[in-house]
Amino acid sequence: MPFCTQCGSGVSGERCSNCGAENPHFRDPNAEPEIAPALVSVEPVQSERARPWPLMERSLALAWPRLRKYPLWFVILAAIDMLAMAYMLPMNAALAKAPTSPAAIGHFYEQLALPLLLTLVVSFVLRLLSLGEAARARMPEFCWTPRSIAAFVGWLILALLGLSFALAVAMLLVLIPAGIVAGFARVAAATTSATVTPAIIGAVAFAMVVVMIPMMMWLGTKIALLEPSFVLGERSNPIGASWKLTDGYFWETLGFYLLYVLVALGILVICLGIGKLFASLSPILVLVGDLMQFVGSMWLQFAVAEGMIAWTLMLREAKASGRQG
Repeated sequence: MPFCTQCGSGVSGERCSNCGAENPHFRDPNAEPEIAPALVSVEPVQSERARPWPLMERSLALAWPRLRKYPLWFVILAAIDMLAMAYMLPMNAALAKAPTSPAAIGHFYEQLALPLLLTLVVSFVLRLLSLGEAARARMPEFCWTPRSIAAFVGWLILALLGLSFALAVAMLLVLIPAGIVAGFARVAAATTSATVTPAIIGAVAFAMVVVMIPMMMWLGTKIALLEPSFVLGERSNPIGASWKLTDGYFWETLGFYLLYVLVALGILVICLGIGKLFASLSPILVLVGDLMQFVGSMWLQFAVAEGMIAWTLMLREAKASGRQG
């Protein structure tokens, strides 16, 4: 039996019969029993890490329908590309005997300038078309303007200059120690009447490969999302946006690009084989293979734009939800 907290008497009702104090232990027998809330353990949902591989097949499938929206651009760009390839046909024959004199080398590069310029223009226009189409799939109001194109070109040039500067610094870091070693080696060779020049050249070339290729792959991957970041609104600093997005997702981004490179190599091998087959019939028919190569590269450019924009958006979502990899 509970006791009253005021006088200590035993109580069984709502109030103490001795002092009238309220019984804190009283429960109405007609009241519904209180049910304690059940303790339910909720396990935290593990967020799945963003992966680019499912985007590959979708981007390749979407590229062709989007490419068919630009028949006029396709005809114009294909004609320019065929013109560049036709202009290089006599140069391909001239390469059977490489130019040796300075005048012949200068003439060769003068002839090479126009085809390279035409090819560069075609590649840039293709990039604008593919990025614009992939961006409009997410933002219907997106369109290229002269100002945005100029800003886009500026960021590309800035990225190219920064990459060139970093590679030049890395090259100096290799060449300066190599020059010091070569100086000591020449002194040693003068005393021992031995030649070490081939060994030095080989060591320097190996060191350049070991340093330059990983650095190019790292820097290229870190700024790989510059273009999709720009068209998706990060126009104040797309290089910085790409750098932050690839934090924790370097290997996935690199592997994604390498997959597209493998597809491009496959297209190139097939088209070169067909071009050689037609060239065996007539030299002018080698342009058929070049045309097929242009169609494949245009399709692949639309696929790359779609895939990288989708990957950029996926990384934005992953960063916003805290999935840092």
